[in-house]
Amino acid sequence: MYRIFLFFVLVCFNNHAQIDKVSEEVYPIFPICKLIPNDKQNQCFDESMFEHVEKNFKYPQTAWELNLESLVRIRFDIDEQGKVDNIVANSSVVGISFIEKEALKAAESMFEVAAANIIRSLPQMNPATRDGQPFRKTFQISVEYRIPKQLDYDEIDKAPTFSECKDVKIDESKECFENYITNHIKENFRYPKRAAKNNIEGDVFIQFEITKSGYFINFSTIGPNKILEDEAYRIMSRLPQVQPGEYLGKKVSVVYGLPISFRLN
Repeated sequence: MYRIFLFFVLVCFNNHAQIDKVSEEVYPIFPICKLIPNDKQNQCFDESMFEHVEKNFKYPQTAWELNLESLVRIRFDIDEQGKVDNIVANSSVVGISFIEKEALKAAESMFEVAAANIIRSLPQMNPATRDGQPFRKTFQISVEYRIPKQLDYDEIDKAPTFSECKDVKIDESKECFENYITNHIKENFRYPKRAAKNNIEGDVFIQFEITKSGYFINFSTIGPNKILEDEAYRIMSRLPQVQPGEYLGKKVSVVYGLPISFRLN
């Protein structure tokens, strides 16, 4: 799912000349919004549009492989029959420059086609109305295609890989990673003498980043006492370098966290 790359802005335009009196206007109505009261229709439209974009968002494969990113502005109409019409997409590729104009146009085209396909797949709706009469309404959305630099552990496809886990299948990589972490804690665990002497116990939550180079960095701890926090850090800082986590075939930095329990018998 690409929700983490998705930036969505909806702008609407009134397709009519200036009117002397205030008119009652209702947005186009998605099928899912038909039972919603008129005064909630605009909100339902916005929410349904966002959900549609998120559900149908696909990163162009070639752009993904080439690490290309873009902001695409798409303008379109919902006509008097409730159908999508006049789709125009304009892409601005960001973070990279092209020597050849044709290469730039090809890159822009990949994103424009992908974004236009999102809008083209919109369902037929009840058209927008003004004073009860159907009319053509124009909208503009902006969709950002951004490759993530860091992901939470739950979002990745393949967990960071210890040498003992290098031969496991991708769908088993997280289980192997977690088992290694558990065994590592058991093998390196020492109850701090000062904590034991003062009857200090509790749970320490430790979080860290596993970089695209496979190093463990940026440790942070939360616990009942600094002595226990320091011990949790000592244990986890001894982890060896790993092969980095992956998302859709790309190496990514991963944020991972877990509790370590300190209990006196």
